[in-house]
Amino acid sequence: MAEAIATQPRQTTPSKRGELVEMSWDPITRIVGSLGIFTKIDFEKKKVAECHATSSIFRGYSIFMQNKDPRDTHFITSRICGNCGDNHATCSV
Repeated sequence: MAEAIATQPRQTTPSKRGELVEMSWDPITRIVGSLGIFTKIDFEKKKVAECHATSSIFRGYSIFMQNKDPRDTHFITSRICGNCGDNHATCSV
């Protein structure tokens, strides 16, 4: 599996906070669904001004959980993925 490599800054945007640099890490392939992180960073002030995450996979949790007893969601969703069952169980609760 190839690891994601941070892209070169796409553009800089002067702002009152300083100079924002847009950077992205996409895909981060150790995450099922190829996670992508998109940011605007003010390196001068050592602050992240904006950060967005995306995932290119659709598993349909919300669709197949329809009409299920809400008390069962953590049992069902925790077994869907072999890597991150705890995360799915926590989010479903």
